[in-house]
Amino acid sequence: MDERTMTGSEQRLHARLADRAVIELSGPDLKDFLQGLVTVDISALSEKKSLWGALLTPQGRILFTFTLAAPEPDTLLLETEAERAEELCQRLLLYRLRKKVTIRPAEGSWQVVVFPGASPQAFDLAPEPGASRKIPEGMLLVDPRLAELGVRALLRSEQAEAALSRLESAETDPAAYHRLRLLFGVAEQSAEIPPGRCLPLEYNFDRLHAVDFRKGCFIGQEVTARMHFRSATKRRLLPVQLAAPLTPPKPVVCARGREIGELRAALAQTGLALLRLDALTDPAALPLQADTTELAPSWPLWLRPDRPGS
Repeated sequence: MDERTMTGSEQRLHARLADRAVIELSGPDLKDFLQGLVTVDISALSEKKSLWGALLTPQGRILFTFTLAAPEPDTLLLETEAERAEELCQRLLLYRLRKKVTIRPAEGSWQVVVFPGASPQAFDLAPEPGASRKIPEGMLLVDPRLAELGVRALLRSEQAEAALSRLESAETDPAAYHRLRLLFGVAEQSAEIPPGRCLPLEYNFDRLHAVDFRKGCFIGQEVTARMHFRSATKRRLLPVQLAAPLTPPKPVVCARGREIGELRAALAQTGLALLRLDALTDPAALPLQADTTELAPSWPLWLRPDRPGS
């Protein structure tokens, strides 16, 4: 099944992401507080617009990634990895200083639900990344990275069943969602984006609406902007098809025997690999292998080198 086939599906199916959690942030200084920290322009957030961004190290490496939704003017819902939610809260508290901001882990108060590949129009949403709207049980939003990934829902736990019933959705395995995002070349988990090691442009954040180069300073901005304006990105994360299942991480070597990247994620025979771009333009470097298993990288439509901004 190719990416066009998968995204054309109109089937109303949902998956609960138990590995995701919600942090609640509120207060009059909230947007000013986050604006100087994260990679996206917080002023663009509204009830109708959600964002996906990151908190970086001062050296420009990715520490945390998250979705931001704004149900109220001085309230934000931050969706992130459940096992690192407390660590992110502590990091935000470290930066809060005297700003009037409350940071609270939701601790099971919210469920994160995805509708893989669903049409935004089927949820009364505009067909663009981050388009959002409130519902009685929480928030609905088109995936802020790629609309082709479908719709996400942040639902209050005690109202989640009622919401899903009202939306007439049947439950599916989360693997359907994870395979879809791997097919499109989108990393999400810490196993795929090792904290403190990865550069946002190598993980295509510049093409996934996750870095705003016009907003001004944020932590790690200098390194990130330098790479962008000098076109200095030498590696990219790409979807790969594997000849046989593999358990990442695995080094990727070219036909010349040189290591040119690493397999970072895999589900069955679909995976993600961080690869040197110069090796992909050298016919003599092919085929690529990881642990003696051949893998074939591809450029998703949204990331192809001939597209503007690549």
